[in-house]
Amino acid sequence: MLPKFLQSSYIRYKDDTNSFATWLLKAAGKCGYQPQGLTSTAPTSKNGKNKSRNKAANDSDPVQYTMTVKDLQLLADVVAKSALTVPTQVLIIVKRAIKLRKHVTSWFLGQGDSDNNKRHTHFISALEKVCETLEWKMNNSSNPDSNQPPPTSESGGGDADLDMFLNKFAVLTVEEPQETQEGQQKSPESKQVVKVEIVENDEDEDTSYFRLIFFKTYCMFQDLNNMRAFISHTWSEYRDNKIDLMNAAIVTDSALQLARDLVQEVVDDWSTSTPSIDNLQEMVFNVACFTRGIDATPSIEIGLPYNKHMSDVAEWCYLPTRILLESFRDVLQDNHLPVFKKGFFGTYDPKANREGMSVGQKFNEDKIIFVQLMPEFCMIDKFGIRMLTSDAITAGLVEFCRTKKATLWLSFAAQVLLDVHHIMRYSILGAFDDLRMSGLRITKTIDDYFKGTKSHPQPQFWPKEGDEEIKDIHFTVASWIIQDPFLERKRVSIPGYDVSEKHVLFSQHAILCGLSLFHLNTRMQSVGQQLVTQWYDVQQLAFLYNLANTDGHMNLIWPDMEAFIKIHGESHIFIGSRPKNASESLNRLELATGISSAAKFARGSRKRQDFHRPDGKNPRVLTPTTTIANLFRAQYVSGFREEDGIRTIDNVLDTLSQEPCLRETSKELQPSDLQVMFQQKWSHTRNIGTLQLLTLLKSRLSKEEPLLLFNYFGMHKRSLELLRLIRAKEHHKFVQYFTTAYMPDESLISNIVILVHHVARGSAQNARALGMSSMGNGSQICSRIVMSCGEVMRDYLRKNGDVACKELRVFCKNKKPIQDEIDYDKGRSEEFGYWFGIEEALDPKVLASLMTGIPIA
Repeated sequence: MLPKFLQSSYIRYKDDTNSFATWLLKAAGKCGYQPQGLTSTAPTSKNGKNKSRNKAANDSDPVQYTMTVKDLQLLADVVAKSALTVPTQVLIIVKRAIKLRKHVTSWFLGQGDSDNNKRHTHFISALEKVCETLEWKMNNSSNPDSNQPPPTSESGGGDADLDMFLNKFAVLTVEEPQETQEGQQKSPESKQVVKVEIVENDEDEDTSYFRLIFFKTYCMFQDLNNMRAFISHTWSEYRDNKIDLMNAAIVTDSALQLARDLVQEVVDDWSTSTPSIDNLQEMVFNVACFTRGIDATPSIEIGLPYNKHMSDVAEWCYLPTRILLESFRDVLQDNHLPVFKKGFFGTYDPKANREGMSVGQKFNEDKIIFVQLMPEFCMIDKFGIRMLTSDAITAGLVEFCRTKKATLWLSFAAQVLLDVHHIMRYSILGAFDDLRMSGLRITKTIDDYFKGTKSHPQPQFWPKEGDEEIKDIHFTVASWIIQDPFLERKRVSIPGYDVSEKHVLFSQHAILCGLSLFHLNTRMQSVGQQLVTQWYDVQQLAFLYNLANTDGHMNLIWPDMEAFIKIHGESHIFIGSRPKNASESLNRLELATGISSAAKFARGSRKRQDFHRPDGKNPRVLTPTTTIANLFRAQYVSGFREEDGIRTIDNVLDTLSQEPCLRETSKELQPSDLQVMFQQKWSHTRNIGTLQLLTLLKSRLSKEEPLLLFNYFGMHKRSLELLRLIRAKEHHKFVQYFTTAYMPDESLISNIVILVHHVARGSAQNARALGMSSMGNGSQICSRIVMSCGEVMRDYLRKNGDVACKELRVFCKNKKPIQDEIDYDKGRSEEFGYWFGIEEALDPKVLASLMTGIPIA
């Protein structure tokens, strides 16, 4: 079942119609009308006795009413003849319900004249007549809201649905009547809660039930169709370089998990009522054929296992992918590994125009793709291969290889896999190429790190487990991305297998590529933050960088450091705003490194304290600021604290709804506008539509991409290089002030920053004692050692100050946060800048391997 804060089309439809009926009953009551003949159920206690004697109990429990559309019309007539104002929002919700009911009924049942279709049409017409009555009242009243434009509905059909979520949250601006958490409304004159349910006129309760369960089924397929269109659009955004691969994969996998809950709820309803139905898709397809008056005979003349005139319905209920799954079931045999034979079903042409293909040609192309991939999932099952990470599609198809059960959800998931494949066929740089390039970047980063560790002794504060995790990441990239872990098993298990065909699964499964990339980048972020936390070199240089710009007037430009501070926040790095002088900077630095406490800031306490040096044991810990990405860490990376992912995202939504957000000046819809609309929706109803949630998820993941990809290893490496340059220049002064024991070994080289601060504070105190706290022009007197450090930093940063930002500009799709930091190379073309950055991010051997496809020796 879907999480309670998410609403399917059917639940929204029921809530809309019942909320409308509840308001109408209350409004008629205000007009003095006492309805006769309505069926009501008074609240009862647990022992079955009526609670009418207990007024408090009656006020807390709702009175249940059932109402027909005939009753609604009577109430609407009463309200229309009164002086009561009809709020626009009341008509919004009932029109949304009518639109969904009409769309699903007319599209799926077609123009048939069956009794079932007539009953659907009658119910819709009756609701529309009620709306017309109330609209007449609105148009003839002085209601100030009467000129408001109609809302966009999430339950619209066809292109309207696609336009809705392409319009980025337009639906969230719709204001609805205030409701309690259970969708119940209270009258201002009474505390008693009233709940009304609309029932359709039908003497036969069984017939009425099956009509509603059919409608619920149609709504489910409509929701799945909307999800499918959303996922397709998401991957077209990735293909067009608008979002990153991890984003597209996480959004898709989340949608598939929600779809599984949605499908299971409907399947359970059918199994409870009619246990004999085990193929809901075929039943729905046959009903559609009957209502449209079309024979269900397959069009075998064009190689289609269903009637070509019903192809739209077949695709709508995912019958083609179910047929493909069931056809492959016959191939699955115990102790046998199926092999794909090239050309057996034809040749797949990635350059072919799929839009110009016939229905039969499209089905055959899907068959080629599907049959080529399925042996890979069989291998995972047969050999018990533990994947780098798993997605819902892979897990579902592996289970199918074991159980041979083709479910409705798996048919939907298989269709999504094919859709993504069709979209990516036009992409110049495929998903696996992105994964491989990122893997090579990670390999180079780790190689540089271990090369640097040879220049200093093993720090006592950096555990061996840290280096073991880094080595394991390196091994993971080598074994899964550089090499093909399936290849050797295929060579042994399949005689004559073509070993030149590598990475079949990754090259055809973009979703798995994206989640594997998220797996690797999350691990790199986690261990990189641990590294910088323990060494505390980058953070200390942030203090020195700030001090040089404040006291030294050096006007240093360090985009990488600014990005680092922006990611983790000034208040976390500096324990407040940026320090304004040497004394304040030293106080904050000691507190941040853990060698000082708040008590040391008491008046006169500094003189009684001995001098300490940071040892890397008690610094302020860097934590991920990727709120949404963190929600999925445990799901795709083992070892993190268990989270429930998309199903408990409502806790994260509560946090996001409280975030301050500023309006952009641009006329184009900005991410902040999405935030504003989301806050309005969530704070008002505390529920959200599935597509709205996925859109918000995609928007937030896009903003978090640079945060996740920031190279902490590179910042650590360059910080050590810069600290060594400062030590080499000022070594004699450090010895003069602090003796030769100022740095026990080079693993504590970051301590020189705090030493510089002590000297700078002493210089400032001496200057004040001599009455020279400032120059004649009002500027502060600067410490010589700070000026010297600033000169070293300035020379080093000219070449190395924006290496991390350049790397982000190469590998990030969302470049705006990095572009805001520095105006870089605007005269270059995008393509030239891209490959120029690649050459800096990857060494020549790695780049040559990437271009030629030949592994590095």
